[in-house]
Amino acid sequence: MAILATERVLTLDYWKFAYDLVEGDVVFDRLGQPTTIKLIQQYRAQSCYEVQLIDGLTVAGDEHLTLPLENRKYRNRLIEYKGKYQFKRPLSFTPISKLATMPLTKDRDRFEYSIPTAGLLQLPHKDLPVPPFIFGYWFFNHRKDGKITTTLENNQEVQEKFKDAGYKLTKSWNLINGRTSFIVSPSIKNHLLPNIPTNIPNNYLLSSAEQRLELLSGIMYSKRNLYNQKLDKFRITSKNKLLIKQVQYLAESLGCRTKLEYRGDYKEYSLFVKTKLKLLKSQIPKPIKVRQATRLITDVYEIASQGCVHIETDGPDGTFLVGEGFIACH
Repeated sequence: MAILATERVLTLDYWKFAYDLVEGDVVFDRLGQPTTIKLIQQYRAQSCYEVQLIDGLTVAGDEHLTLPLENRKYRNRLIEYKGKYQFKRPLSFTPISKLATMPLTKDRDRFEYSIPTAGLLQLPHKDLPVPPFIFGYWFFNHRKDGKITTTLENNQEVQEKFKDAGYKLTKSWNLINGRTSFIVSPSIKNHLLPNIPTNIPNNYLLSSAEQRLELLSGIMYSKRNLYNQKLDKFRITSKNKLLIKQVQYLAESLGCRTKLEYRGDYKEYSLFVKTKLKLLKSQIPKPIKVRQATRLITDVYEIASQGCVHIETDGPDGTFLVGEGFIACH
């Protein structure tokens, strides 16, 4: 039951490669709860496998590494329960070597098995220089002259957020595209000195679930038309790969499912976020029944012999989260 030594695992000290983990490190289980590594062993495994997921993410380990699987019947039961009754059916933990021998598609070539997204990562509360909603909105919205803009449909909500945080907004002018420009006082930049961030600082990314939710909400409010109501999906673009990966981490740490695409003609990245968390006032998310989303398994194949790391935790089910998608392993 080991992951590849080169897999990344989130700890309270941010990301670590599996080969850098030590006993006592705090990681997270599939429900997002902190759990401590009580035993870790490194060795070279002769039989290794990689699991490919529908959103392009992968997870790999030795033949004994197990994953919590849902099948189509399990997913259908979730729909039948509709959140009205407690869902008690346990997940099936299956070794990836066994999964490699199972048919991954069944009726009408639909993928049969999936892995649920993790729960909200329960990181500790942080003392932040700027409230997370305000920082997220300002970071993705402010102009070079320091002013911020709001759209007509979001104007009231955004102003209330700034005022509740103790900021004063002075109207500058109305823009022709239906946006209004504001000057913020006191200056947000002054609160972030001496180093004005060019990417999202780690203390924001490692803050509590409530703070990260506010941060993601601020980001989604900051630009027009990021939310497609018909598809119930958010889309944010950037030419800055590190920044878009940080937003992906932020969403994944809250149990959302994401997909990252690169458009070579525009030289920009597009991040799609599917969530049942309420990020906008106009959004009407579906209720969370057992988990927010699921990742279908599209392929499992054997890979070359590699160094692996066996991990045991003191958590109730022994799971720990691996990789950018926070994939639950055991």
